[in-house]
Amino acid sequence: MSNQTSTQAQSFDLIIEGVGYLNRLRTVTPKKGPAYVACTINAMMGKADAVEYVSIDCIVVGKIAKLAIEQLSEDVKAKKRVIVGFRAGDPKPDFYEYPDRETGEPKQGQGLKARLLQLTFAKVDGLKVDIPVVPRTTPPESAAAQGSGDDDGVGSACGDDSGPAPATERASAGQQARQPAHA
Repeated sequence: MSNQTSTQAQSFDLIIEGVGYLNRLRTVTPKKGPAYVACTINAMMGKADAVEYVSIDCIVVGKIAKLAIEQLSEDVKAKKRVIVGFRAGDPKPDFYEYPDRETGEPKQGQGLKARLLQLTFAKVDGLKVDIPVVPRTTPPESAAAQGSGDDDGVGSACGDDSGPAPATERASAGQQARQPAHA
């Protein structure tokens, strides 16, 4: 029994991966505690011909992500279109009010708050930019989900040149993902 309790998870991570526009880079200085870097990513979701956006307000916590954000800061300040691939953790819903541009009346907005762990790629005005990235030793777990058959042949939107894995690779990845954790 003691063996079982020693292998149980001590914490759980909820990680989101996506692609979005990098905006609102800023240094926040709270009344208590150290200053930190924050940004907003307008993450894209849905089909390419009907994209929807989700605003994610992020505190930059990854060491390499901080370097990448610093490198991209001038482009963001210059209002260039900066698209990034990202991994963020611990997302929580965020509700806020803002004034309507035309009437000035308060409107409700919604989005997410999260911790920015890393950037996986960056493009500035459509041109790929070399940024510091965390090397990946294994493909993302979401690669197995690409084999679900409901993607209508749509490839990865993560900015790399890889499309969906061939059916044989997806099948083997799915079989590996279904194995029990104790095996």
